[in-house]
Amino acid sequence: MKRLLFTLLALSALSAQTRATDKLIPITAEQRAALRISTVAVSAHAGAMTVGLPAVVAIPPAQARAVSAPVAGLITDVRVAAGQHVRAGQVLASLRAEELVAAQRDLAQAAVQLRLAAETAERDEALFKEGIIPAARLQAAQANLAQARAQVEERRAWLRLMGLNAAAIRAAERGERLTDSLAIVAPIDGHVLEQTVMAGARVEPALALFKIARLDPLWLEIQAPAEVAALVKPGQGVSVPGTAIIGQVLSVGRQVSAAQTVPIRARVANPDGRLRLNQNVSARLEGLAGLKQWRVPARALVRAQGQDWVFVERPGGFEPQAVRVLSQSAQSAAIDGPFSGQERVAVEGVAALKAAWQGMGGE
Repeated sequence: MKRLLFTLLALSALSAQTRATDKLIPITAEQRAALRISTVAVSAHAGAMTVGLPAVVAIPPAQARAVSAPVAGLITDVRVAAGQHVRAGQVLASLRAEELVAAQRDLAQAAVQLRLAAETAERDEALFKEGIIPAARLQAAQANLAQARAQVEERRAWLRLMGLNAAAIRAAERGERLTDSLAIVAPIDGHVLEQTVMAGARVEPALALFKIARLDPLWLEIQAPAEVAALVKPGQGVSVPGTAIIGQVLSVGRQVSAAQTVPIRARVANPDGRLRLNQNVSARLEGLAGLKQWRVPARALVRAQGQDWVFVERPGGFEPQAVRVLSQSAQSAAIDGPFSGQERVAVEGVAALKAAWQGMGGE
């Protein structure tokens, strides 16, 4: 009972003293003992976040390809499986399609029409020079020649879209050889992430058969507290704790999620394939905006005036100091503030100091 009475008297005296000062909260040794105020030293935080930020491994869009069927047909052969490394141009599967035969036949017919149109235009030009035919007839022949050329180019382009190579297209144009099968090949070097087809299956146009991606470098999609994201700039270093994986920040999101986090995208090297698509990892942001950071116990923080504060021990009392919380756990917090490293902050009796500060108009 006596202890409680003494504490109340100490708080009353402390509130009376703070009204006479501007910023410092004056406190005597007796008041400090009565309120059980204790302090700890502010410790340097090495300029990097030691608390891992959640991140998900993603593939840059430019490094991924979906390989689909160009026409409807029957898969006769599948040569690769998920997880396998492939080279650009490597055959992944074979497709047999009736439409492919029809397209080659159309090209051969268009090529014949082109030769006939060219011969007609050449003959009419000679006749026109001799004055035998009018100009209108020559113009009609030249128009037919241009149309025939366009049709041949259209047929060639359609066969290229189907995946037929240049040699096969030239052979079809001459009418020498028609094929009913085409090879589905890898467009890039990379790993097969998905294989969705098997031999004997019928497929439709644009159906995705394989997904291939290059897995070095990769992206880390990091979720950082808004306070941390405010200090991050493109080009800052990123690492994955416990590994040799390093990289750089590419971009910082402009929108805060419902969880009050901001997406940060970083590119990291993955030469040994340690990272995998959709893997959850912890990320560390190095040297946040070049600012020196500090660590204090979480119980040293108080909230007032819409921001976080600590009470710094000064001769004759304590001074409230605004800080920015960069990361926080149940035990400690990484903060940014104007410290030299010699300061001590209150960790016990903080509520009493805040009450005294409010009494002097601190909130």
